[in-house]
Amino acid sequence: MAAKLLTTAKTFIGFGCAGLLFYDNIGCVLTVRGQSMKPTLNPGPTRALLREKIWVRKFLYTPSVGDVVVFRSPKHGQRLAMKRVVGVENDVVTPSKGAEGTVTVKPGYVWVEADNCESNGRDSNEYGQLHVKMIVGKAAWLIWPRFKKV
Repeated sequence: MAAKLLTTAKTFIGFGCAGLLFYDNIGCVLTVRGQSMKPTLNPGPTRALLREKIWVRKFLYTPSVGDVVVFRSPKHGQRLAMKRVVGVENDVVTPSKGAEGTVTVKPGYVWVEADNCESNGRDSNEYGQLHVKMIVGKAAWLIWPRFKKV
């Protein structure tokens, strides 16, 4: 009995470690919240099961202009945010909200903005350039309620 229990425990621990490694390094599924990425991504109704779900690809990802990325919010620590990359290092960007002039993106940084300019979503117009190490991954696929590339 004890040997069977030990074998079962080892199996669960092994699957748990494999799942954690997959989540941290390969990708994960996240729920879309907020209005800032409309019409590309829509948060949907308040019931979590009905909201859109996306596949976030983490493995070997380098940001490119036009990508929708998930990143750790500079203002709220561990909270995740989702915006579109508008500029990568050495690009000259014209901010879309309020600021006049242009910004040259520093090496190791990106400039991100919301698709929905009418929302009060926080993006690089508010907190400046985003360091690439804060990027969790690329929103690659919308997987619920319909399957399509983001």
